[in-house]
Amino acid sequence: MTKEKSYKLIGFAICLTIGIFIGLLSYPFYQIISGITIGRHLETLYAPETNHNATLLKKLNLADINFIVKVDGVKVYTSPDYMGFPDHLYRENLVWDKSGKIVVLELMGKRTFGYNAEEKREITKNELEKYVFYPTPSDTNYAPIRDLTEK
Repeated sequence: MTKEKSYKLIGFAICLTIGIFIGLLSYPFYQIISGITIGRHLETLYAPETNHNATLLKKLNLADINFIVKVDGVKVYTSPDYMGFPDHLYRENLVWDKSGKIVVLELMGKRTFGYNAEEKREITKNELEKYVFYPTPSDTNYAPIRDLTEK
């Protein structure tokens, strides 16, 4: 191996190491900046029967948290300011109904927001009773999931 080739190989290894190091250092900053500005991506959920999708973002403010729901790329909901728990977990979850038209945001097991993707409007609590929601996708699980009360 000539001297020039060995210098190129050493230079490549150094550049690769620096690039990996910068990438590892910049990821936490990206998480912080995106969490403050546009909201950090938590979940994207596709409707089972339609071409709709819903995205859930979590925006961290100084002393509170906001959840943002986008349906088909359009922001349809921003939650009120919620207090930041010490663990920052609200058990946030998006759920589509069986028709693939209605998506709801669940926080701490409570349905806090509903949206009709076909009619492009928020749904009321009285309308929610007509729709059947998937509790949790379980077709990929090897064993049936049971609630503690079902045992």
